[in-house]
Amino acid sequence: MNKPAKENKKIALLLLLSVSGILSVFLFQPIAQDPVYHHFADSRQYAGIPNFWNVISNFPFVVVGILALYCLVKRKPQGMFQELFINKLTFFLGIFLTGIGSSYYHLHPANETLLWDRLPMTISFMAFFSIIIGEMISLKAGKAFLVPLLVIGIVSVLYWHITEGKGRGDLRLYGLVQFLPMLLTPPNYATF
Repeated sequence: MNKPAKENKKIALLLLLSVSGILSVFLFQPIAQDPVYHHFADSRQYAGIPNFWNVISNFPFVVVGILALYCLVKRKPQGMFQELFINKLTFFLGIFLTGIGSSYYHLHPANETLLWDRLPMTISFMAFFSIIIGEMISLKAGKAFLVPLLVIGIVSVLYWHITEGKGRGDLRLYGLVQFLPMLLTPPNYATF
């Protein structure tokens, strides 16, 4: 089988499994956010910062995000697929924003601030998945899937947030966005 046909077969399988996952998640009852989620092991305050270690532990995400963005933009590392530059830029921007969003959430843990923790993480998850697709299956598919994956990820968080605000929270789509890519990530079917 030639390379384009093999790539197309893998992409078709990926899409079939994704659609099946999305449809099957609705066979389960909605999953609300457990309020206990917001209670952390370390709730001490230092230097006027509540939940100090939970807040400060996000600083490395900010640093790694900044350094990686700098390296991508200024140094253009050798061996990098230039075709996936935007995907990688989006991934590290998500890492940087995760540090900020997660710090904000941990300052005042509640469903309202959890939105700002989950949105950037989802951006990183989906960008990373598009990079895996681009490097393992097809550069063209990796580039093409970035925006749809980002939209799906963002919608999953907004859907949870809106339903939570209406008193009938539903984490099913967000859970799918977090865990389905791990199940679908090559090389699970790289030799297919």
